Amino acid sequence: MTTSDVATRIKQAVDAVDLIGQVVPLRRVGSRYMGLCPFHREKTPSFQVDAGNGLFYCFGCGAGGDVITFAMRHWDLDFGEAVRYLAERYHVPLPELEKQRPGRRSSDTQAILSALEEACTFYYRQLHQSEKGRVARDYIRSRGLTAQVVEQQRLGYAPDGWNALLTHFRRRGISEEVGVQAGLFITSKKGTLYDRFRHRLIFPITNGEGKVVAFGGRSLDGSEPKYLNSPETPVYHKGRMLYQWATAREACRQVRQVLLVEGYMDLLAFHLHGFYRVVATLGTALTVQQVRLMGRVADEVVLVYDGDAAGRRAMLRTLPLFAQEGVSASCLVLPEAMDPDDYLSRHGLEAFLALLEKRQDLAHFAVDHHVDTWNGTSQDKVRVLKDLQEVVRQVAQPVVRQEIVSHLAERLALPQSVVQEQLFASARSRAPRPIKGIPPAPARGVGVSDIQPPEETITRLLVLYPELAREVSLKEALGLFRESPLRTLVAAMAQQESDHGTVDPDGLLRIVSDAQAVNLLTRYLMERDQADLEIDQARILVLERLQVLREQNRKKRFQELQQRLQKADQEGDAQMRRQLLKEYQALCATVKRG
Repeated sequence: MTTSDVATRIKQAVDAVDLIGQVVPLRRVGSRYMGLCPFHREKTPSFQVDAGNGLFYCFGCGAGGDVITFAMRHWDLDFGEAVRYLAERYHVPLPELEKQRPGRRSSDTQAILSALEEACTFYYRQLHQSEKGRVARDYIRSRGLTAQVVEQQRLGYAPDGWNALLTHFRRRGISEEVGVQAGLFITSKKGTLYDRFRHRLIFPITNGEGKVVAFGGRSLDGSEPKYLNSPETPVYHKGRMLYQWATAREACRQVRQVLLVEGYMDLLAFHLHGFYRVVATLGTALTVQQVRLMGRVADEVVLVYDGDAAGRRAMLRTLPLFAQEGVSASCLVLPEAMDPDDYLSRHGLEAFLALLEKRQDLAHFAVDHHVDTWNGTSQDKVRVLKDLQEVVRQVAQPVVRQEIVSHLAERLALPQSVVQEQLFASARSRAPRPIKGIPPAPARGVGVSDIQPPEETITRLLVLYPELAREVSLKEALGLFRESPLRTLVAAMAQQESDHGTVDPDGLLRIVSDAQAVNLLTRYLMERDQADLEIDQARILVLERLQVLREQNRKKRFQELQQRLQKADQEGDAQMRRQLLKEYQALCATVKRG
């Protein structure tokens, strides 16, 4: 049975209204069911369930998909986990998946998890029951951690020496090779094994199911590195996980907000004060996978990094990731360059929560950072605005963009119209100048409205009228589309057509993994019962929008050729100029013929 077959069987067996209705109170409105969206806060219901097709879509936040997608998003499961969960809940026999069930993992994976759990128990006992663990206990007391926090987090101590854990494994008959695979032991150049963690306070790292998959260790004698983390293993992928995610997930989902800190101790300082909607990165820079993980349960991520210059730079580097994933982000700069642990120790949680109310949108923070470099001259204003073009381009929300314009106008003492022009209309000033001997690119009107992007019109109509795919070159469309969720959908259609000779819109849900593409596809699928265009009208619209894209592509090509010709002129490269002229003339000829 293929993955597609499994998904089909699940969706046929699961009643979308029954599944989603146990999470969200739904009421029938016409042929649909409506309720408050479980994925963002709202007062007026914009969340709809299409019982007949087993789909859901929120017209507020854009979340959409089928019953499998809902289980993945709401219970934070991957595809396989969601399928198994729904199969068990709705008694769907899937014998082909039995070998993949969590209780029947491959022997290697289960052995690694067992070894990590054994190591966690060993480190915990060393902290509490051995004389050697006194130094770690003293450190814990100096940091103000309570016995309750230590117990909840199962903190431990890795003894000094080269083979304390290795000796324990040998006595217990646990495979040394499994210990290596788990990242617990290192092989020396001479081929002997030794413990990775030595004389360190140990922080167990768990996965979404609460199972120990790795460790972090803090040096207790000043040796470097200060923090040492487990390497990547078959069960641990540091760029895809977050420290204390299993603990924070439900608390974050309830208020749709998560705090992100950089270190283990910063996070535990919050736990010490009974605050749990906080996670931490695992010794690496923030990744897009971690942003997606937080975006599943929260509408806003608040960065609470160290208040020093390094912490500020680290926050600035995250802006492209949040912008790419469409996740709202803000930041809190702590006073006096303090870290979260210091601030909470000195001022307490109540003061922190008051400070949290003054958090700043991450894009605004980036703007202020650039403006703070302004030297006060008029000329330098131009430089600041130019530097900010890329920052503002990453902001998708029009309201936030306008707020940035107003803020910049005030900071730089400029009219808003001037700031607007510099930030958003500067592309016009970069258009290539006419070149001597080269006529301007010919223009052709297509008589098509540009209100809706042509890529969106084409994709939407291909979903609503899949028979049109036989009359359109999907390969050509892919060449004209920019990288986007829309292109992802058309690429999936092209793959379907190549494999099966036809496009099946419902089947796209089984092969598209990009979340934004799934959301768009679901919205289009739920419009099918309202599609009122005749097939001939839809055909004309698709062909017209394709022509718009061709014209845009030609225009871009003309501009590129003109820029390269300018460069050839400046460098005196006659051969390159002749070659580019031929390309330019050939492109002009295609326009005249077309």
